[in-house]
Amino acid sequence: MGLFRRWVYVAIAAATATAIGAVMAVMAGGNGRVADDPSDANAQSSLRSPADVPDSNGPALSVRGNRIVNARGQVVQLIGFNNSGAEYACEEGWGIFDTPDTDMTPAIVKAMKTWKGANAVRIPVNQQCWLGLPGISTAYSGRNYQRAIERYVSMLTSNGFAVILDLAGTAPGAERAANQEEMPDNHSVAFWRSAAAVFRDNSLELFDLFNEPWPNSSSGDAAAWSCWRDGGCILDSHNGPDRYRGVGMQQLVDVVRRTGARNIIVAEGIQYAETIDQWLEYRPYDPVRNLISSVHVYSFNSCSSPACYNGNMKRVAASVPMLIGEFGPDLTVPYSDALDNSCPAHDVGSTNFDSMLLAWARDNGISWTAWSWNPWDDCWSLIRNFSGEPTNPYGSIVRSALQSQRRAAQI
Repeated sequence: MGLFRRWVYVAIAAATATAIGAVMAVMAGGNGRVADDPSDANAQSSLRSPADVPDSNGPALSVRGNRIVNARGQVVQLIGFNNSGAEYACEEGWGIFDTPDTDMTPAIVKAMKTWKGANAVRIPVNQQCWLGLPGISTAYSGRNYQRAIERYVSMLTSNGFAVILDLAGTAPGAERAANQEEMPDNHSVAFWRSAAAVFRDNSLELFDLFNEPWPNSSSGDAAAWSCWRDGGCILDSHNGPDRYRGVGMQQLVDVVRRTGARNIIVAEGIQYAETIDQWLEYRPYDPVRNLISSVHVYSFNSCSSPACYNGNMKRVAASVPMLIGEFGPDLTVPYSDALDNSCPAHDVGSTNFDSMLLAWARDNGISWTAWSWNPWDDCWSLIRNFSGEPTNPYGSIVRSALQSQRRAAQI
């Protein structure tokens, strides 16, 4: 879901883009992985260790078998919500966060804490804005963007939330990161080299490598899975005329680990993260064994019932921790292209989709973050306002589930 299903609700017009300059060239090795890029000057200007939560007594979160554990060795389920905005506001040219003053404030984080039981916030971000690539106003990119994200992460982790940094806005070459791409590109390598170095000393920060991969035009075959892990596939950009060589999850894992970061890494499945059937067979190698799986589940997905969850999802979750990185409301309408652009609140009904998914996740020790803690006044909104008033029934169902799992959510 992520990047695109709320733009129609943004009332502020995007600023006119500045001229786009030269960018890093695509460099590929013979094995299909993209070679390391030269250090990007803007990326390397990032801070190395923000004042977040230090790992003074061992990592706050790590992987043990198929569970996430805290520094005391206790099993933890990460449960909470997404907070969208930082993946699109900067690219559209009107801010960094989708809030009334485009800033993330302590009052908003305080309101998040009123949703008792919530211990995780997933934040989609934009690599073009983080790296300060040409085409984005400097007010909303480069160090200004990085500092804003760092401050938000610091506010969240100091208030007891784990943070899942999700790379959602990407584009190859000199193109604008406006539409969802199939796979990461060379800029994604530079992004994770920079971001992992910034947050490597805070193990309450998780790295979600790429939002909703859909290699080979959403094919679910072995070639798509190979592209997902190893890269090397040649893809048409969805942001312009460029073709680019996709970067695989293995290279991004390697880039993160070379920074010294031992944080938990999240690798989503394919077909917009809906499909996880061959995740175990193609899982990237992580030398520190802090890698977890992720799937997105919506009511219109082909897998949207406990009978299906008990198949591949349960099989994968038996071997490695699983995060349901996104799920949505009980929609009474099927998926359509129009649904991306217009999903009024009255499309939410009482189909029991959310209740069944959350009960299944609870019973199987699965972490989850609902889409999304934004007052858009549409079907995807968990809240009516930034004071945290839940929508009904969707927000109320999620808030009640959080409350009921408070004991499992102590990090």
